[in-house]
Amino acid sequence: MPAPTSERPTGRLLLLVELMPHEPERQFRAAAYPLLMGLARALGWRASWAALGVRYDPTLRYRLEPGDLALLRAHLLRRRPGIVFINEYLVAEQWAALAALVPGRRLVYWPVDGTFEDFAPAFRRAVPEARGPLLDDPRLLDRLRPHFRRQVLNRAPWAYAPLIRVIAGTICEYRTPVSANPLYRGLRLSHRMMGCAFCNAAPLRKPAQDVVAFAARQVAAACGQLPARAERRFELRCQGLWRRLEEFIRELVRLKARRAELIFSPRIDELLATRAGLRRCLPLLAANGLAVRIYGMGVENFSAAENLRLNKGITARQVHEAAAFIAATAAAWPEQFRCERGRLSMILFTPWTTLRDLRLNGAHIARCPLINSCGVLDQRLQLFKDRPITQLAKRDGLVVERRGAFYNSGCIIDAGQHEVPWRFKHPEVGLLWALAQRLSAAGQGQEPRDELDRKAAELLERHPLDSPPDPLPAFRRAVLLMLRRPRPRTLEDLVEAMRR
Repeated sequence: MPAPTSERPTGRLLLLVELMPHEPERQFRAAAYPLLMGLARALGWRASWAALGVRYDPTLRYRLEPGDLALLRAHLLRRRPGIVFINEYLVAEQWAALAALVPGRRLVYWPVDGTFEDFAPAFRRAVPEARGPLLDDPRLLDRLRPHFRRQVLNRAPWAYAPLIRVIAGTICEYRTPVSANPLYRGLRLSHRMMGCAFCNAAPLRKPAQDVVAFAARQVAAACGQLPARAERRFELRCQGLWRRLEEFIRELVRLKARRAELIFSPRIDELLATRAGLRRCLPLLAANGLAVRIYGMGVENFSAAENLRLNKGITARQVHEAAAFIAATAAAWPEQFRCERGRLSMILFTPWTTLRDLRLNGAHIARCPLINSCGVLDQRLQLFKDRPITQLAKRDGLVVERRGAFYNSGCIIDAGQHEVPWRFKHPEVGLLWALAQRLSAAGQGQEPRDELDRKAAELLERHPLDSPPDPLPAFRRAVLLMLRRPRPRTLEDLVEAMRR
């Protein structure tokens, strides 16, 4: 299909700047860039893409290292773009310094996932001089040829093998109404509030007519354009695509996409529902140099009471059934089906968590090899404005005014997003949360900040002695101590009681 063109090239240069964090799950937060490259070129603009590898900043407002800032300044001065898109915010003084190098200070923040429902209008708002009937085409994204080539400006090794995010439709299609949950009875909730009570993954109008063809075209284009020296990795963000996995794999084979790892994060119940289809795909993956990786599936909690409050719709039995299937399939097809330890996520602490909830969770975490205790012990619920669970916390008097230390479990994806602070209904659980953070940090090898950190680190066990320390046994002992009377009243008392 020939690429559409505008009537007369403008000769202007659109420069796309990508800040690429070093944490794998934070990479390629520029899902729309390949399509923006295709759109600009189809409209007759010159377009180029520059990337900088950076260290992840959980505040999502980056301060570039002096050397990286100098590289970016030099690139802007050399290329002299008419407009610059950037996928992350910079601190104010660096933003102003770079904007001053662009005519009309046209340094534009383009959201993480690229406003796919609003693609052409968003581009028009950012580039009002853009012209051409293509921008009015309802099948715009179907018609674009994505371009994935980019220039890495610094020497960050992780920037040379990007995790490419492909968005083809609604990220999550779980639609159990929160208003039907008995725990939310009496709250004025919109009937449109569906899915997990802490989430806002609203239905996304399909960016293309056929999500399979749209996603496969992007994967095949990247495989054809990017260096073949390494396996290309793609994060597929569309639950409808997971349901049509066999069809998607066959389309990739038809397009001759090779050496690609396809990364999905289905719900646990969705994984269980598609086991047969996934098994049928494995020989096809093996014959064509393709692989499927599972990551980021949310448990979120093994306590039925907690998961009901989260409106998660997942049971402990389903979690263990899925974990057993994943382990068996990965053992039988290690090159084609991948899921490492620690790929299941949890929300271990909520405002309502009880000691018995924690005791139950500790036992289930110990049974599940796909959960990394270092990665879940320090995970707590984050409340945000207009979420159903935030309204529930307000009703129960658990929302507070004072903010604690900045915390981002990964739920904050925009620098303008702010957490609603909350307190524990049961203060003794707050002590265990404070301990869990220290145990988790020690298990990840972080240096002690103070004497209490050092003492907490000494509680960790190694089995065998040369293995990484596991914080879970110490945490489970702490929960049992807190269940006894009299219980420790301070974190210091709790740590000392555990050292005896």
